[in-house]
Amino acid sequence: MKIDFAGAAVGAASNELFSAVKHVVRTVRAFGPQLKKIENTLGKIVPIINDWDEFNKRLDRSPTEMCPIKKLLDKGKGLVEKCSRIHLLNAWKRYTHSNKLAAFNAELLGEFKLYIELLDARNNSETLCEVKELRRGVQEVKELIHSGQANGGALQSGLRASGNLTVPDAPDFIVGSVVEASLRKLREQLLEEGVSVIVVTAPGGCGKTTLLKKLCHDMDIEGKFKNNIMFVPVSKKPSLTDIVRKMIQHNGFVVPEIVTEDHAVHYLQQLLIEIGQNPVLLVLDDVWTDSQSIIEKFVFKKIKYYKIVVTSRYEFPDVGIVHHLNPLPQGEALELFRRSVTVDGRSLVVPDDEIWDKIVNLCKGLPLALTVVAKSLRGKDRSFWETKLLNLSHLGLDSDILDCLRKSLDDLDGDLSIKERFMDLGSFPEDRKIPATALIDMWVELYRQDFDGMRAINDLHELIYRNLADLVITRRDSSEAEDKCYSSHYATQHDLLRDLAIMECNQGQVEERERLILDLTRNNFPDWWSKQKQPTLGARLVSISTDGKFSTPWPNLHLPGAEALVLNFETDIHTKTYALPEFIKKANKLKALIVTNYSFFPAELRNFHVVGSSLRRISLERVTVSFLSMGKLCLHSLQKISFFMCDIGQASTSNDAKISNAMPNLVELDIDYCNNLVTLPDGICEIEPLKKLSITNCHNFSTLPRQIGQSTSLKVLRLNSCTNLLQLPDSIGTLQKLISLNMSDCLSLSTLPNQIGQLVNLKRINMRGCLKLSMLPQSIVRLRSLRKVICDKEREVLWEPLKNNLNSLSIMVSKEEANLDWLRD
Repeated sequence: MKIDFAGAAVGAASNELFSAVKHVVRTVRAFGPQLKKIENTLGKIVPIINDWDEFNKRLDRSPTEMCPIKKLLDKGKGLVEKCSRIHLLNAWKRYTHSNKLAAFNAELLGEFKLYIELLDARNNSETLCEVKELRRGVQEVKELIHSGQANGGALQSGLRASGNLTVPDAPDFIVGSVVEASLRKLREQLLEEGVSVIVVTAPGGCGKTTLLKKLCHDMDIEGKFKNNIMFVPVSKKPSLTDIVRKMIQHNGFVVPEIVTEDHAVHYLQQLLIEIGQNPVLLVLDDVWTDSQSIIEKFVFKKIKYYKIVVTSRYEFPDVGIVHHLNPLPQGEALELFRRSVTVDGRSLVVPDDEIWDKIVNLCKGLPLALTVVAKSLRGKDRSFWETKLLNLSHLGLDSDILDCLRKSLDDLDGDLSIKERFMDLGSFPEDRKIPATALIDMWVELYRQDFDGMRAINDLHELIYRNLADLVITRRDSSEAEDKCYSSHYATQHDLLRDLAIMECNQGQVEERERLILDLTRNNFPDWWSKQKQPTLGARLVSISTDGKFSTPWPNLHLPGAEALVLNFETDIHTKTYALPEFIKKANKLKALIVTNYSFFPAELRNFHVVGSSLRRISLERVTVSFLSMGKLCLHSLQKISFFMCDIGQASTSNDAKISNAMPNLVELDIDYCNNLVTLPDGICEIEPLKKLSITNCHNFSTLPRQIGQSTSLKVLRLNSCTNLLQLPDSIGTLQKLISLNMSDCLSLSTLPNQIGQLVNLKRINMRGCLKLSMLPQSIVRLRSLRKVICDKEREVLWEPLKNNLNSLSIMVSKEEANLDWLRD
């Protein structure tokens, strides 16, 4: 019998390293983040190595492929043990050793990937029953490696737009003993054994979702469920398969192909078994009355500490314990109203208490109505308050919250621009985050606003100020506002407010509406659309949403006045395609086109040839469309095009398909989370008017072409979180108009070209998280216009000596570490 010296040695080395890491994590705080990542990696691979050792012993063999891993593990042990010998005050040594630890973790993942591939080859020739458990562990490590590669060596958990089920932030302040009592009761039920499903029910606008946000951020709840809390918006048209895909992705696993609901239930149970070793909390938010069967599919009683909380306007008594959230009593309603109507803790107008009390009474204790009505009264004079009271008094006792909200919306008639923006939000699907960039594209063209969208952002903030929308910022970065880039900003809207917006849009005859908002189920078109002779439509904004059962061809639709078209769609798992409607060809006034795929998987976008030459702005999300196909179009009016999570194909260098010929007047190009992008087509750099180029979170983007030097009009260049970008070309020095350069979190960027000193108008540099950048070129002292540098502590020492030469330079040290978790929202 052979003895597995190599395997045994590797098993011992991996266990020794694992023990060393655990010990140093507890005793040395300086390298905590790097050590925790190594600990996480070892937590996955050490059990596999041990299982493989046992498997080899049973087969009486000694695999030599494990020797390189043994050497690497020994190296890692030395690095880890050295942590305790580095003095805390030696910043430079701490910095360089942190980099070595990060590099070791990446190398360990890379080396183990080769080992896994060999293991797979071996397993293909073995009896499956013998390696079943081993292969399950192997799959976990593959997923770990896959996510590490996609994120420059960092581990990721889901995609920003579709897989992130993190609990949204809760408001800092919640009024009322009613809410506090509900929090206490729900906390007790979640912490005790036995209760598996709780249904929190209340009328719309009563604060169910807010209550659950607060509950999930409760210290005791976070202490028990830790990272196993998932917050799932369900809404009117839930898709079990999509929800399960998001749950799998949120937990860091590769998403399998899920075709049917039975498949979804199977994979859901497999996921719960995998993560259910620790307590799991699943929140199903905003479940509608006909979705009880979906709730039941999430119940899995084999997991002891698995809890489900449902929020709904309906009770579902057959599903679980029902908890009623009551409206606020008078005193607490008055307190919330006072807080909402005041600015900086004071009211600009102080009417009689009687007026306050009557208005609050008419809001029926519903937090949404109280805050919307209160904020509509901010800064208004007494006569306005009295008119508001009179209008609300006309509501009957049986009136619902929508009637109350509508009366507040009527107050906006004196400020039609805000009312119009509110109604425009109805163009996007329920319970979805609305990108601020999409609103900018829409509003700039509909209302003739400034190109950069500053007025649009101000309008959005006005809606938020009035509690008609909420703002979600997925990542706070001061340079975004300076560059007039709002890719991290999203609007959300309570479903009742969205219902109100659509009701307002649907007033009057269809041909007279300014906004045409259509939500199609399968191929069920409105009667007027199905008629041979259609009415002449005057809508300037058209929104068409289709579900996964919709199939082309589209019937004809004449849109002579449409200036903005929003297409929201889902695709079938089998087809994964979406064809733009042919009637776009004849929409001669169309200026803004926003196409968003809300399916889990990207969809191939067909019929792109129908887009017309009148378009000024195009926004595409989660679609496949190649640069080559766009190079054959005629988009001579196009000024801005955005790609988010798109597969845009390999850049074409063909002279007969140049982007510069297709869109010669492009001013702004935004590419975000497009992981198959490696470099730009040369033609982009030949577009003379191009002023803003943003390539962000594209983890395979490795080369900025040398032709970038031809983009002499460029003012803003954003390359943040392109983790494989190796260098900037020397030709960057010819960008004499460049004002802002953002290369934050470019982990592979190790040097800057000496020609950077030729950027005479450069005012801002963001290099936070450029971990490999250890020196600056001498020419940097010639950047006389430089006013602001954002960097981390390790890079600050490179800039401090330059302040004597660059008198106006301000160095902002970022307290956060390099951003290694971009894909969480």
